Amino acid sequence: MKNRIFSILCQNAPGVMMRITRVFTRRQINIDSITVGIEPSGLARIILMFKADDKHTELLRHILLKLEPIEAVEVIEPEDSVVREVALIKTNPLPPDQHWRIVEQIERAGGKIIDSREGAIIAEISGEHDQIERLLRSLGPEVLREVARSGQVYISREF
Repeated sequence: MKNRIFSILCQNAPGVMMRITRVFTRRQINIDSITVGIEPSGLARIILMFKADDKHTELLRHILLKLEPIEAVEVIEPEDSVVREVALIKTNPLPPDQHWRIVEQIERAGGKIIDSREGAIIAEISGEHDQIERLLRSLGPEVLREVARSGQVYISREF
C-alpha cells in the first residue's frame, strides 16, 4: 500500500463529505488528510490522502464518481504535484534563555512568530509535511502546548 491522493470536485452542498467518507469507511480505509476549498466556480475541491493499493484506489475512484454531487475525481501523483501544509503552534511559557533558542529554531525551520506573551510563543510554519514533523518532534511535548494543522494540500504541476 502506498500514499494516494484524490482531488475531488463536487457541489458545495450539505452531506457531501459524509457520503464521501462513508465510501472509505465501508471499505475500512483510513483517510489520513482532508482539506476542502471552494473554487472560483462555486464548486468545492476536496483533497483526500489515504493509503491503498492500485485495485482499491481505482475501485474508490469509480464508486466516488457514481455519487450524485461529485463532478470529477482526479488521482494526483505526489511526485508530480506541489504539496504544502500549515501548522500553528503554541508553546508553554518558557524561561528567557530557552525562549530565544525556540524562536531561532522556529525561524530556521522557515516559521514566523505570530505572537509572544508571558514567555509563550505562537508561531506559524508552512512547508512539506516532513519538515513540519521534524520541527514538532524536535520541540517535543515539554515545549509544545498546542498544535493546529491544516492537513496536506496538493496541486498538480500539470498545466
